[in-house]
Amino acid sequence: MKLFALLCVLSAPLFASAALAASTGTTDGALSVKNTDGRVIANATRGGVIGHLDKGWLTIKDPNPNDGTGPIVNGADSAQPVGEHAIRYSGTNIRFRMIGGAFVISVNGSGIDMSVIGRGLVTLDGTTTTTGTYAVNGGASQPVPSYKLTFPLDATATAGG
Repeated sequence: MKLFALLCVLSAPLFASAALAASTGTTDGALSVKNTDGRVIANATRGGVIGHLDKGWLTIKDPNPNDGTGPIVNGADSAQPVGEHAIRYSGTNIRFRMIGGAFVISVNGSGIDMSVIGRGLVTLDGTTTTTGTYAVNGGASQPVPSYKLTFPLDATATAGG
């Protein structure tokens, strides 16, 4: 009996790793945005996001509050509901994350640093500025374009969209 219990304890990390691999899948994409001014929108059917905003606002819509962590936001000066399952946070030095499930996050302001993993659509809008860089699926960093660029977030996406 003790041997069985020991085997169960030792094999638990293997099952957890397998479950995590099954939930993320090989079709998930990755986006990294660094020191960007402007607007970044991630509309994910599933995934996770973690980020920081020097100054501005972000709106997080969580269509199903039961399918992930829900929004975790620190440092916002204010938080206001802006529709069903959506909250707008504003201020300086805002840190945010949301892991698991579907979400739409729109980050507007200066000093945007964020990483997104999952599947869906991404929009980079540098029409008001051309600062910052982005990289897709571990590719080379590219300057944020001075126009609105929308592309799929998946394993086949490239830096040019």
